[in-house]
Formats: sequence, C-alpha cells, structure tokens
Amino acid sequence: MRKTALYMLLAAAVLGMGGCGKANQPASADNGGTEAKTAEASIELSVFAGSVAENTPTGTGLKAMVDYINENGGGTLKATDYYDTALGDATSMVQGLQQGTIDIGVSGTAYFSGLVPEVEVFQLPFLFDNLEEARAAVDGAASEKIFEKFAEKGIVGLAFWENGFRELSNNVRPVTTPADLSGIKMRTLPATVQVETWKALGALPTTIDASELYTALQQGTVSAEENPLHEIVSRKFYEVQQYITLTDHVYTPFMMGISQKTWDKLSDQQKQVVMDAANAGKEAQRKANEEKTIEAKQVLLDNGCEIVENPDKEAFKEIAVSAWKVFTDENGTELLDIIQKN
Repeated sequence: MRKTALYMLLAAAVLGMGGCGKANQPASADNGGTEAKTAEASIELSVFAGSVAENTPTGTGLKAMVDYINENGGGTLKATDYYDTALGDATSMVQGLQQGTIDIGVSGTAYFSGLVPEVEVFQLPFLFDNLEEARAAVDGAASEKIFEKFAEKGIVGLAFWENGFRELSNNVRPVTTPADLSGIKMRTLPATVQVETWKALGALPTTIDASELYTALQQGTVSAEENPLHEIVSRKFYEVQQYITLTDHVYTPFMMGISQKTWDKLSDQQKQVVMDAANAGKEAQRKANEEKTIEAKQVLLDNGCEIVENPDKEAFKEIAVSAWKVFTDENGTELLDIIQKN
C-alpha cells in the first residue's frame, strides 16, 4: 500500500511539472493557442468647419482632409465632416474643442484669439503684400510658437489654412478712400485689433457671428462688412451689398486644431495620419481659394455690383497700421519680428 501511494504521488508530481512547463510555453497553433496582438483602438472623429458653408474653399479642404483620414487610417479612424453651424457656431466650436465634445475644427483665427491672443498677429492690417508672403508666415516659425500656446489651452494646432485676403463691401456708397467710410456701420471680426482698425478708418464697427451676418445686412443692422470675395459670393451678400472695394486689407488664416482630449486617444500612427490629412486639406483649400476668388469677381459683376479695383491703399494703410500698437502693447513684438524677418 505504501509503495502504491508513493507511485501515485510521484505520478502526480510529474504531471504537475509537465503542466507547468506547457503553460509557460508560447501559445502556438500546435498547442491550440493564439498570439496576443496589440491593436489600435477604432476612433470616430467629428471634423467641423464651424460657421463656414460646404460650398466654399474651406468645404473643399475639409472634404479632402476627411477623405484622407478615411483612406489612410487603416480602418481604425472614421472621420465625418460637418458644416455651417451643424454642431454650433464658430465660437462654440472652439469651446467644444477644449471640452472634447468636438474632435477637430477649423475657423478664422479671430474665434481662437480669446484663448491665445497672439494668433491675431497674422491678421494685422496690411501686414502682407501678397499670398506668397502670407503663406510663408503661417507655415513658419511664428506658427510653431503659437501652437505651443494653444497646447496649454487644450487644443493641438495641426495647420493654418486660409480664407484669403479680405475685401470691403457696403450698401451706402463706393469706398475709395478712408473718408468714404465715415459713419458707416459695419460688421468686423471679433478681435480687438480689427475693431480698432475700422474705428481708426472712420467706420462704426460691431462684431456679429458669420452665421447671422446676412440677416444683419438685410435688415440694416449693419450696412457694411469685409470678407474674401468667395465668401461674399458663397453667402450671397451681393444680394444686399452693392459696392465692393478691393482693399486686400487683411489676410485671414484659418486655424485647424484637434482637441487635446481626442489627440491623447490616438496612437502615434493615427496622429501622423491626422497631421498629414490636415496638410492635404490645406493644399486643397488653398488651390480652391485661388480658383474661387477669380470666379467670385465675375459673379459679383454679373449681379450688378460696382467694384472699386484701385482704392487708395496707401491712405488706408497709413491709418490702419496704427492698430498694430494695440496688438504689440499687449503681446510684445516677438512674433511680428519673426514674420517680418522671414
């Protein structure tokens, strides 16, 4: 009996050792196991154009960006595009990016300036003479410093898109010199520098969200506004604005950003896809912007608008640059110096 018990104990020990040895072996097809794999999480992304309509260069860029994400995300990213206040206006979009309720958004820098006032450096009046200068600035060292500041506010900067050079429209009189603006109520961008610029030029500026502007012009709440030509056409402002002046007074970049909360969910590979997509969208938007601006001028003429093609820009500039001090007194000259040196 003692021998039998001893044999049973030895057998159990051998079996136990064999079991432990098998459990420590890598799982394989031979032993019926499967290798553990680390998979990227599948993430859905909302990509929002704020108050901007779909039939604009920004709409073209947004579609290009969304298509890039969906085609190159390896099945782990699904992006959906939204336009024209579908998820709120431009102001609430910026708040949504901070809170993580909106994943990715693009809009004029004025709407982001409440978080990082320095972003308004690109919109100083008459800072750039042409698109080449403006694009070099928003793609350069100044933008990197600005994106660092946005990261502290919960938004990761991806790229600067553009709305282009802004022109003046009104329904009172042709505007050729600053004196022609005297007493005209106009809507301007919601940024201190812009408001002070138009005050200095003799207008009576007020800030109104882009989504409400047509109604304000139609009802006479304001009689003038300023936007790129393609925006004046896409929003049909020519129906309530007779006079267009090609001032090229401000270059308007659009900031493309992603919520830090969303960014932190992405793998390194997914982050790279999103960054590449933002740049692909930027190139598509800029190309569309150039094409739409040419088309828009003809549409305005066809609809009976009077276009002042050669206003006294030097007279406007001489007064308008005084508003630069509003920016530099508060934010210093570092960014402006970087831009002007390059």
